[in-house]
Amino acid sequence: MGKALYLVIHSQDKWWVDFEGTPHGPFQTREAAALDARNLARVRVDGREAEVLVPDGDGRYWVIWSSRHDQNEGGGFVPRRVGP
Repeated sequence: MGKALYLVIHSQDKWWVDFEGTPHGPFQTREAAALDARNLARVRVDGREAEVLVPDGDGRYWVIWSSRHDQNEGGGFVPRRVGP
């Protein structure tokens, strides 16, 4: 079973959360979209591991939250960049 990925994207001068092609938003800031993405991911009920990915200033995506580490309110989780 694949991971459930919540992507924060910038489009039409707003921030959005994309989950499997369904947009959520818009949001005024990247941070607001990231918090909403985490909240959406936390209420998943299909049993898949979930991750929230947010772009940095250069457009490179970082995993900033993972359901695998959420039991400890993020304790032990270190954000990591996706790709090279």
